[in-house]
Amino acid sequence: MQATIPVPPTDPALVPVTFSAGGIQFKEAAPTLATVVDNGICPDDPRVMVRTNEATKIVLDTMIPVGGMATYNVAAIDTILYLPPQLENAIEAFPVDPQTMVRGSSDIAQGWYEIVNNSAYLDPGQSHDNPMIDRGLWPDIHDPSVLRRVYEYQGLEPKDAVLQVTGAKRFIPIRDGDDYLIVQNLEALKCIILSIERYENADPDDAVKYRQSGMDLLNAEVKKHILDPRNYMRRKSEYQNDSVNFPENTLGWLRGNIALDIDEALRTGKIDLTWSINQMEKRAMQHATYKDCIVNVVATVVGGFIYFPIYVQSVLAIDLNGRPIPVRSQFFQHLDNGPGMCPCNEMLIDQGDTYFPGSSKLRRKYKLIANCTEGQIINAICKLRWIYKQPNDLMVIKNYEAMRLLMTSKFQEEAKDWQNAQASQQQAFGVLDRELAEYLAGIKHTVHVQTYGFGLNDVGNYWVR
Repeated sequence: MQATIPVPPTDPALVPVTFSAGGIQFKEAAPTLATVVDNGICPDDPRVMVRTNEATKIVLDTMIPVGGMATYNVAAIDTILYLPPQLENAIEAFPVDPQTMVRGSSDIAQGWYEIVNNSAYLDPGQSHDNPMIDRGLWPDIHDPSVLRRVYEYQGLEPKDAVLQVTGAKRFIPIRDGDDYLIVQNLEALKCIILSIERYENADPDDAVKYRQSGMDLLNAEVKKHILDPRNYMRRKSEYQNDSVNFPENTLGWLRGNIALDIDEALRTGKIDLTWSINQMEKRAMQHATYKDCIVNVVATVVGGFIYFPIYVQSVLAIDLNGRPIPVRSQFFQHLDNGPGMCPCNEMLIDQGDTYFPGSSKLRRKYKLIANCTEGQIINAICKLRWIYKQPNDLMVIKNYEAMRLLMTSKFQEEAKDWQNAQASQQQAFGVLDRELAEYLAGIKHTVHVQTYGFGLNDVGNYWVR
């Protein structure tokens, strides 16, 4: 374990702390807490401090109370974050400098976790955007009795960037009267202390009641403060900025609008939401050819073969010198009664995808059978290939309602609501079908052939053989 985490030569310095303790000091609370036990005790009695520490530990092991979170600016050391001893974990972390990059992008520089339980070890399935890797508790280099949580923030550029980390406060025992209480709800602390006393006096029934009463007081206090520990509102503000700052129909613009429209999307995080939108566009493009899924490509013949751009999946129609020629599949020359190995007519034969190691890309290859010269220009109507998109890239499926329904379907699939997921997906495909039908409604696709008497619906005897 020591070999995987760089141990700093000096104490990992904290940048000036953005949070400082405050509120009620123990010496101010002791007279009130001392009266809890039967007949009361002196505020200076050491048992008051012991019971207060016990009650505080019980609360922090069960929930994050009001005042139970703190924020620090932490300087990374080779992408490793040593949290201050006051923090139990990291619930959210993001670079202080907006120019800091993560894996070459500043778009997904925020990592955050859902608060799903009371464990310091967070469920990796609940991590979002750029999740940090929990490396466990490590002893402080100056005081081995102090443990510090260590995280690895992979992809951080520069590796010594400063991050603002928000997390739950760790239990640190009160040692003197000047220490501040982490749990500052004195009435709740009194109930918890009473429960401890009742357990030790073999009265479990009353102990449970007092314990529950204290927790109810703390939960009510949390609701009163309307805490937003996951910082949804800050993310919502960022998505609102994305919907304004990204050009319309780009992935970043679509992602911002989807997050504002669907609550599950707002809870997902940018990197996961980017992935999901890409997958839904891929599903639509593989389902059928819709309005914006075709493109006109002008290509050059080289050695009788044509390599189309990486965004081309297949050729739907092609013309050579303004003369349409047929497009054949890879099986055409092997069919019964087919052309054999020496086709005589002009045609374009599919040769499948060709992998280019230099660029790690696939390109569609076709063989041209025609009487033409090297460098001949051809015009082709092609179906677009799905390509993973970044926030600044333009979407192929630009129908927002269709993409919204597809994203709704995906979240319903994740919730195992298969019936509604299938219905939402079919609605999305229906929206795309209607868009295509509306687009084609005013286009005349029949070939215009001028013949004798054509306008009078009479082709004339000249054409009869």
